[in-house]
Amino acid sequence: MPVSKVSLFSIGKKSAESLFFPRRYVTRMGFHSSSYMRAAKMSNEGRRLLLGQGQLESPLRRVYLIPTVILGGIGGAFIFWHMNDEKRAIHKGQGSNDGCCTMKGPVIGGPFNLIDSHGRLVTEEDLRGGWILLYFGYTSSPDVGPAELLKLAKAINTLESKYGIKVRPVFVTIDPQRDTPSQLRAYLKEFDERIMGLTGPVGAVRQMAHEYRVYFKKVEEDGDDYLVESSHNMYLMNPCMEIVRTFGLEYNAEQLSEQIHNESRKTGA
Repeated sequence: MPVSKVSLFSIGKKSAESLFFPRRYVTRMGFHSSSYMRAAKMSNEGRRLLLGQGQLESPLRRVYLIPTVILGGIGGAFIFWHMNDEKRAIHKGQGSNDGCCTMKGPVIGGPFNLIDSHGRLVTEEDLRGGWILLYFGYTSSPDVGPAELLKLAKAINTLESKYGIKVRPVFVTIDPQRDTPSQLRAYLKEFDERIMGLTGPVGAVRQMAHEYRVYFKKVEEDGDDYLVESSHNMYLMNPCMEIVRTFGLEYNAEQLSEQIHNESRKTGA
């Protein structure tokens, strides 16, 4: 091939390449640039979306966080109160030692100053030295109260006749406004004259009921006519005036006397 034709061919090839490659370069740059712009746009939109979600989540966090904090505070306060109450509780056998009290556990019961059915002052010291069966009720009770007093009287008779054990029955009214000493005397005489009736000022009766964990509340009030809801438990007290057993409505007279006999045997009484 002649030199002139080769030279022209080379020049033409170079010119074509110089024209072709810049275009490819520009095309690549345009492609990368558009990709970058799209990525940047997506990134900005993502940040805006995340910010929007954060703004939405922030109130939701507050909605869930505030009740959690409140419940946690209440729970912490309850635990503190319970622990503090346990620290304050006097355990039997850890207080004054009179050579009698030997039972362990939180105290149920305590000192009281009431009046018996003959108008005499009675305290817990007057009941020490013998077994006591204690019942809280009221003379206007329509059904449960009389049934429980009949059960108590039968159990006392069985204990004395069958087992030779003397247990003193004590009835404490939870309705001192109506249950005067004379009212108690006339009412308890219908069941057993050995039952000691106790009444007194409203504050003194409430204090004793609180000490013995007795629940009671007036219901169906119509002036001076009302009923009294209560827990209806009987408490067996040992000669140290410590609660040994609590008996509910489910015990009959025979079961009650048998259980009291078993408890008295444990102490050798």
